[in-house]
Formats: sequence, C-alpha cells, structure tokens
Amino acid sequence: MAAPHPLPPLRFHLMIGAASSGKSTAARLLSQALHTIESAPVRYVSSADIRQQLYGDSACLGHWQEIETVIQQQLEEAIHERATVILEASYVRRAFRLAITQALHLSAPIQWVGWWLDTPLEQCLAWNDQRQRPVPEAVIRRHCAQLLQSAPVPQRQEGFVHVVRLQTGQGIPLDQLIDAALPRLDPCIQRGANRDAAHELHGYSRLLDLERLLYLLRLLCDHPQLTATDAALDPELQQLLAPLPPAGVAHRAAALLGRLHGACYNDPIAIAADLDWLDAMGFSSRWQQVPIHDWPVINPPPWPSGTPRPQGGLPRLADRVAFLHVFSLLRHLLHHPHDRDGGERVSRHLAQRLTAAAGGEGRFWTPRQVQAALQDTLTPYGFRSAGRSGRRGYALGTALLSKDQLLSTCQLLQLHANDLGDPHAQALATVLHDRLAHAGLQASQQPTLRRWLQPTPPPSTQRHGSLPTLEAAIQHRRRILGSIDGHTSTLWPLQLLLHDNRWWLLLEHDAIGQPLGLLAAVELQQLHVFQQQQGHGRSIDRHHLALQRAEALQRHCGGLHFGGALADQQACLEGDPAVMAQLRFRCSPAGLAAIERDLHRFSADAVQWAAPLPGDRRHGPKAARRGNLLPSADPLHPYPVVIDLPHWVLTGDPLLRRWLFSYGPDLRLDEPQALVAEHRRWLQQSLALHHRPRKQLQPRPALSPLRL
Repeated sequence: MAAPHPLPPLRFHLMIGAASSGKSTAARLLSQALHTIESAPVRYVSSADIRQQLYGDSACLGHWQEIETVIQQQLEEAIHERATVILEASYVRRAFRLAITQALHLSAPIQWVGWWLDTPLEQCLAWNDQRQRPVPEAVIRRHCAQLLQSAPVPQRQEGFVHVVRLQTGQGIPLDQLIDAALPRLDPCIQRGANRDAAHELHGYSRLLDLERLLYLLRLLCDHPQLTATDAALDPELQQLLAPLPPAGVAHRAAALLGRLHGACYNDPIAIAADLDWLDAMGFSSRWQQVPIHDWPVINPPPWPSGTPRPQGGLPRLADRVAFLHVFSLLRHLLHHPHDRDGGERVSRHLAQRLTAAAGGEGRFWTPRQVQAALQDTLTPYGFRSAGRSGRRGYALGTALLSKDQLLSTCQLLQLHANDLGDPHAQALATVLHDRLAHAGLQASQQPTLRRWLQPTPPPSTQRHGSLPTLEAAIQHRRRILGSIDGHTSTLWPLQLLLHDNRWWLLLEHDAIGQPLGLLAAVELQQLHVFQQQQGHGRSIDRHHLALQRAEALQRHCGGLHFGGALADQQACLEGDPAVMAQLRFRCSPAGLAAIERDLHRFSADAVQWAAPLPGDRRHGPKAARRGNLLPSADPLHPYPVVIDLPHWVLTGDPLLRRWLFSYGPDLRLDEPQALVAEHRRWLQQSLALHHRPRKQLQPRPALSPLRL
C-alpha cells in the first residue's frame, strides 16, 4: 500500500503598506487571482472588518490584543478548512510583522508571503483624498517613514518565504503587477529554501529570537543599572517606562524591550534564558578578571529537537558558524572597548586580537570579515555608531554607569584633580575624557554640578617625588624604607588621606617578630622615602587587619593623632577604660549649634550632651547619643558636652586644640585641668599681643587773652 502523499504547506498572504497605499485593492485583486489559480478556498481577514465587528466602527482603534486574538481565531479556522488566507493590516513596523510570522503560535506550519505596497507618499496622500473617510495625513506620513526610514524594509528573513514588492509609483496598474508576480512566486520560494538549507540551525536562528538577544544586549549596554536591585528608582529607566515591573531583571528587561521595540519581544521567560546564556558565554562582568584565553567558546543553544525547520526565510546569523563569529567579535568589543592604539585600523586590530584569542583552535580572522560583521550586524543594531571608527567605552561587563553618570564621573575626577592636587586623579581624568570624546560624548557640554572652594591645591602631592613609590607600595602591600623627621625606619604604608587640607600617609611601623606594629599618620612633607621592598608583599589579610585597626583607632581618637605606644593603642581598641579620659566643656546655644556639626568625627558612644532647654530650637542632636546631661546653671554656657578620648589625644593632639580654641567665648573648658590651663595661657597671650595701652592725655595750655 502506497504511503499517503503529504499535504502541501498552507500559504498565507500578508498585506504590508501605509494607510491609503492600496492594500485593500491589492487584496481584492490577489483574492481574485488566487481563486483562479488555486483550488483551495480563499479567506479574507481584515483588521478593519474585525474593528467593525468588535466596536461597531472600523475607524475605532480599540485594543490591538483583542483584535489579534480574533485574527488568530480566524487563522485557525482557515487552517482547519485548509484555506488560503489574505491578511490585511498596516504592519509597517517589523515588530508587527514578526508578531504574525514568528510570535504567533498556530497549529500547523505556514508559508507566509509578504505583499509590500511600496507606494510613494504623494500617491498615498492623493488616494487618501478620494476616500469617503480619509485618514489623518500625519498617520500616513508616519507609516511611510516607518517603512522606509526608521525601521528596516520588509525582508524575507522576517519569516516570509518571499516578499513581493509592488511598486505602484511606476504607472503600472496593480492587477498587472500582481499577475506578473504570481508565476514567479514558486521559483523564488524554492531558491530561497535552497539557500537556507545550508544553514546549521541553532536556538537563535529565527529573527525574532536573534533580535531579542541583540536588543537585550544593547539595553544592558546603555542601561547597565538595570541589573541593580534599585533599578526601579533609576531616573533614566523611569523615562523609558514608568513604573517598572517590581519583579526581577528578566521582567524589567522584557517590559522595556516591549516598550522600545515592540510587544513581540516582551517575553520574560525567553529573556531569562537569554540572560543565563549571556552569563555562561562570558558576556557578564564576572568574566572581566578571567584571562581572555580562558573565555568559553561561543556556543549558541541547539535548535529545539522535534521542531521542523522554519518555513520562512532566515537571517544570515541563522547559521551557527556565522553566529559564533559575530558574537565572538561582539564579546571582545564589550569587554575591551579601548584596547586599540592610535593610528591602527579598527578592522585590522580586531582581526589580530580575535585570531590570537582563538589560540590556533578557531578560525583565522581577516580585516574584511571583521568589517563585514561590523557593518551587517553591530552597526545596524547600535553597538557601533555609523560612520565612526571608534567603539563605545561603556558596555556590558566593563562598566556599571550610564552615559550621564559617566559624564558626571569625568567631571568629579577633573574636580578632584584640579582642586585637591591629586596627580593620580588627573591622569585618570585625562584618559576618561579622551575616551568619552572618542565615543562621541563630550564632557564639556555638561553643566558643572558642583565645585570645591579651595584657592590652591595642597602642594605636598605636587612636589612629593615619592608619591608613585608610595602608591605602588600600598597597592602591592610592600614595605618602604623611609625617614620621618630625621628618624629612619621600615614602614608598611596603608593609605593616603587628605585631612585638614593636607595629605597624610597612614602607616604601620614594622615590628620584627611581633604580629602587630605601631600605627601612625604622618604628613607627606615630613616623610622621605628611600626605597620600597622588592618581591612579594605581605598577605592581604595582614594589610586589611592593619587598615581595620587604623580605622577603629581613628574613630576613638577623632582624628589622626594615634599616640606613640603600641600597648596604649591595643588597650584602646580592646575597650580598656584605663587609657581613656574625658574632655568636658560647656557651650553657648549658638556655639553648640556650630559644634554639633563637627561631633560626627567622634564615635557616637563617646559623646554626651544635654537636651535643649525649653523654647530653644536652635540645636538638637542629629543622632542618638549615649545618655543625657543636665543643663548647666551657667546662663552664658548652659549646654555641657562630654567626650571620651584616649589620654594622649588630650595631651598632644594639636588639631583638637585648634578646633576647641577656635570657638572663642562660645566655649568654656572644664576638664582636663591641664588643657584648661593651656587654654587660659593661650587667651592671655592673645590679649597681651593685642593690648594697646592708652596714651596719657596732656592738658591743653590756656589761651592768652591777647589772642582772644
């Protein structure tokens, strides 16, 4: 018994064109021609008829989801009847066409034929004037722009077996154009199928899946903060879509892709799989520190088993080898956007880098192949600006900042370099400014958000020739041999600090045979560096331990005066009350209002003060403080303040004295007595310096009567 002859695939026809471009006339003529050629029935499905059925008015736009549901029902009925369908709607955007040819799930494979009414704008406007219910002119102009300018023209790779272009502006009647195209339809479909048969399919072979992946990558490049937990609060994303879905990254990205490119890309499940694939293939930031030779080979997911090959056309990247090449290039650009030296051609440089990265196991790249990948894929999808040879410096895996944030960062770096005299910041600001300009972003066009009032930068970093040595020693955790006020010793540099308008070095003295060394902070002008240790430095755990001790000691001391005894430092860090002393003073209401702004430098547990008096609203604690003191009976200084500090701070910290003595009559010291006596001597010396004794007035001589 002979096997039953397989049924030929169903063929549906999609009319594409702007409003008043002749779609309805072409659909009627095509229906008549198909009735003559084919034995199967022909069904006509029109969005205008569906609107009339749903809303009672064909001009009512309604809700497209409801209209699309009816379209799918009528298509399923046609499949059940084995009928040919002519579907008419505008479909001027690629996303609208993909929603029909690839996103619409039907019960049988369909060969979609696109009929593109390429009608000039002037002809559309003339035909629109002849309609009983004209369409607004702005709608026609927008449709023509979407077909020819702002979106790709209808192409076979969108899932059509063939796209027939009906150029109505040539003066040939529509019926003749359709009659001439129908005999050529089957040979064109067969030639296209023969070309696509050579493709080794993979999971991103369909244009809808491929574009969703590319649009997702572009979205992450332009808005890397999308992956942050507080992405819903980002103002740039709020401008695109507000409010963002509160769910995870996949749902937020799906909503944004649907808003930016079309509803057919709004698939959170598919986007979640895309994110997992991008992470596994080395596109995420966790691969940034991995050597390039250890990156995984780009391997797209396989074509779903049991799924027949697509009936429609396929893009160039539907072939596995072509997909691998382009995404290998894209990954390299995202991770290394600025690894090219000036004067070298981009295509030649990328070909050399990609060939070297393959390590002899991959293909040999040529500059022409790189240029083709840039022009055919990366430029159309916005990964490389058209007409520019540079690559963007902000990309997935290499940055976490948006365009505006990068410009603000450049300004802050320049501000730091200019006003604080930091040469390292100056070098970084120069590089960042040049690369932003290379990427088409001009930081100088941004308004200055803030500035620091500092007449001259601290001179220490400009004249200190040991600064590069110190920075290298801190980075590699190496000892230095240096001299502080004429005393030479070996030191472990920990951190550079800008404090009180001066640069300081936070360090730990080398203690041979002991686990911990004496911590200190010295001004760079007092330090002379002879050399740094060669070879490997100490462990990062020892370095971090010293930093943690120094930060804790700084909170206890309220500054950088750490004393000169290691035992006292350890006792202070362990909370031994024997090394602590109390600083007591009283303030006027105006004085406390100014002093409380400086109390954040001390540990919150070490500060006590009195609550405000009734009716006094000029001050109040900004944070919880330990205990409440009773107001003083002194009417001029009613507010007592007590600060627990190490004894060496009270006896030797010059910055503490400068801070206390600067408040003048608004502050009265009570303890310790030695500091009170020092304050009194300072006041007496100031009075003596500015005292001017009055001159003795001489009596004026009596006037002579003769002179009167």
